[in-house]
Amino acid sequence: MDFPPKLVAEQLTSIDADLFKKVVPQQCLGSIWSKRNEPSNEHLACTVRATITQFNDVTNCVITTCLGNPRMTARDRAMVAEHWIKVAKPCQILWNYSSMHAILSALQSASVHRLKNTWAKVSRKKLRTFKTMCTKDNPQSRKLLIQERPSKVGTLGINVQRAWKRGWQKKGAVPFLGTFLTDLLMLDTAMEEYLEENEINHQKKNKEYRVMTEIMLLQVAADHYNIEPKHPFKAWFQSGKWLSEEESYILSCQLEPRS
Repeated sequence: MDFPPKLVAEQLTSIDADLFKKVVPQQCLGSIWSKRNEPSNEHLACTVRATITQFNDVTNCVITTCLGNPRMTARDRAMVAEHWIKVAKPCQILWNYSSMHAILSALQSASVHRLKNTWAKVSRKKLRTFKTMCTKDNPQSRKLLIQERPSKVGTLGINVQRAWKRGWQKKGAVPFLGTFLTDLLMLDTAMEEYLEENEINHQKKNKEYRVMTEIMLLQVAADHYNIEPKHPFKAWFQSGKWLSEEESYILSCQLEPRS
């Protein structure tokens, strides 16, 4: 991969932002997302699926570039790992927590993390940067992107309109959507849809709306990016044949056999 780290971070951010802006918040609800793998639900929550697919593609891209060429030495693989650490840093600066989390997850995956010879050749400075970013990469830090929480959660449209008028979050931002999907799944599991006598559980609805409001506000922020697409990178990324989790682990064990 011959693309400079800053360019890679910007282009991934552009792709992530475009997909995140298209997410239909209601498709994130636990009652909907939990049914995505049931028969005949292949097209359920398609906007959420697209965002998750992009996240997985970034993760698998990082793993594949670290492992995919059997002619690479441990030093070569260390240089690739350093390159991705250099990509993760501008993702953090751009507030693109989706690709940043994908890159850090890939470098911490079993198939890459176990490569002791490779990590031994990563520069100490880059290793410190990587460890610091991993420490800060958590759901709480991503939720800090929400700096102004609407006081009323029942009027989502009005809140977002007010956010536009206030110029809320003038800096672009893309969260890791998995955080919100987990919150909504936990809500759906923990709270019943209806109470006694078929009364709607308004407490559950209010909690769900709060999460969806956060998604909508971050979609406002995602629209603030102004990144020019670089078609050579996009063509390279979208045409990539990435290793599966099983394939990457088998290859990892071949590159550095278990002791």
